[in-house]
Amino acid sequence: MPRITFFSLSFLICLFITQNQVFGTTKTKDSVDYYLRESKNHSFSNFNKAKFYLAKAEKVAKKLNDKNVIADVIYNYGSNYYINGSYDIALQNYIKAEEIYDFENNKLGVAKCLMGKGIIQQGFGRDKEALKNFNKSIVICKKFNDKKFTTKNLLNIGVSQTNLALYKEAYISFKEALEFSLKNKFSEDSQMAMNKLANIHFKKNNLDSTLYYYQKVLTDTIKPNLWEKAYALSGLSEVFLKKGDYQKAIEYGLKGLETAKKVGAKWDISRATEILSKVYSQQNDYKNAHHYLEINKKYNDTLYAESKIKEINILQLEAKEAENEKLIVKTEITHQKLNNTRIFVGFIFFLLISLLIFIYQYSKYANQKEKLYKQIDAKNKEIESQQSMIISQNSTLEELNQTKNKLFSVISHDLKSPINSLLQVIELNKDEDLTKEEQAVIYEHLHKQVEGTSAMLNNILSWASSQIDGAKVKFEKVELNQIIEETVNSLYRDAFKKKISFIHDKKDIHFVNADIGQARIILQNILANALKYAPLNSKIEIFYSEEEQYHNVHIKDFGDGINQSKIQEIMSFDKRLSSEKGTSMEEGTGLGLLLVKQFLLNNKGKLDIKSTEGKMTEFVISFLKHHS
Repeated sequence: MPRITFFSLSFLICLFITQNQVFGTTKTKDSVDYYLRESKNHSFSNFNKAKFYLAKAEKVAKKLNDKNVIADVIYNYGSNYYINGSYDIALQNYIKAEEIYDFENNKLGVAKCLMGKGIIQQGFGRDKEALKNFNKSIVICKKFNDKKFTTKNLLNIGVSQTNLALYKEAYISFKEALEFSLKNKFSEDSQMAMNKLANIHFKKNNLDSTLYYYQKVLTDTIKPNLWEKAYALSGLSEVFLKKGDYQKAIEYGLKGLETAKKVGAKWDISRATEILSKVYSQQNDYKNAHHYLEINKKYNDTLYAESKIKEINILQLEAKEAENEKLIVKTEITHQKLNNTRIFVGFIFFLLISLLIFIYQYSKYANQKEKLYKQIDAKNKEIESQQSMIISQNSTLEELNQTKNKLFSVISHDLKSPINSLLQVIELNKDEDLTKEEQAVIYEHLHKQVEGTSAMLNNILSWASSQIDGAKVKFEKVELNQIIEETVNSLYRDAFKKKISFIHDKKDIHFVNADIGQARIILQNILANALKYAPLNSKIEIFYSEEEQYHNVHIKDFGDGINQSKIQEIMSFDKRLSSEKGTSMEEGTGLGLLLVKQFLLNNKGKLDIKSTEGKMTEFVISFLKHHS
């Protein structure tokens, strides 16, 4: 389960509060500030309202066309999605905001985004990577003497050090953060620091010091926010449990649970119920112990399920971030090369000016003409050498251009066949070499081929669009029979070449609840896979069955089958498969089944594989039934 604690969420409260102080705007931007403040007021209570005000702020920011203000809004989107638990979308917004801040040379904005990314990494147990971002951020904050964000980074660094069991280092970081926050009257930061110091003392079994810091949070002159209060109350319950004072442990545990429920903090609810279960168990009150244990298990299961679903997108986004960093490095290298070229051209220009002066001076002296001519000849040879170099570079560029053309020719390979067929038919028809009967047959084949190719391209575009939009799922009423018929037509040419027939049992119409684009990709890949491994002169059967919740599509080929170890490998969701050649030596990328599994997961569907080696393979794809 990701270690998303109240500490990480608490940082964002103060980030919202200090937003306008750190990135102040002019009078013309008051409406943006207003909407950002309103969004912040609802961030921990009503996510939809917070988004509503952010959308208004975004609209005004775009009218102002101020890149820094636009980046502020994007950053706030990231913070709200983080609080809501959508860590993948939060990370995406932090990266986008960081790019704008960096382009605008807004160093403090970059520092803020580095901190946001670090908090997400921290929450998923990547504390070493998180520390790198926090350390980069704190260097910038100290350089600009930003005490608020310096304090926040110290708190973040301490949390990651605690997670890595570096308690001595964490204690130093928290102490320094507490001193900073008290000196500068950052009340919420000081409360966070005290909670963290209490946690360190508890881990070291210093119970009196633990009590001191937790009670300091609850009795602070500035009322703590609900996140800090919930953690301190549950912390006191944990201390009194260890001291054997069960009555106080129950009292503080119930208060901590009630406070955590007010803000919907799943992690803190889980923590409070676990402590209460242990207290009641010590008192032999097994009824209450079991009650709170069940609640704890419910929230733990919820947190675990959410983390597993989101971790896939987090990993994809981190891979995208790494790709962006590589592109940035490449861009910097290109800029450096451009600068070097400019320096070189300037140097050449300087040489030419010097040469002109040299010629002018020596032209006055007739007795030095011969020497001057020799020098000019030498310079000409140098220029010729440079021209030769330029010719060589042009040749290299031409080779690169040819390589590009080859890539385009590979991409267009699948379009050649239908286009060539179309041209042949046009030529034959133009010469009037075809009878009406031959025209009917040829046009029928051509229509199916072009129609199939069009469907194939539509599927590819649908998949590409889903990747650009972050694989969003839009459930709607989908007719399975129609999608399968379109997909079979798109495979007509390959099936015709291998003399394979599709036997489609379509006497009944089946409607499912799914994303139509992703459903097409799923069925396209499974049918193409069956065609790839079906033997020549055979058939592929397509029929249906149903369960209480699902409509099932059965796709059965009569090839060599799949052994059980390969089936287990296919059903595994944690790796990309190696592709094997088909019965006509077709090759693949291994991406198809990975997409099938991912999109079935998105659509709440399931996959089953039945196979008999040497006889047949049957894929069973299940979609949710559509209830009118």
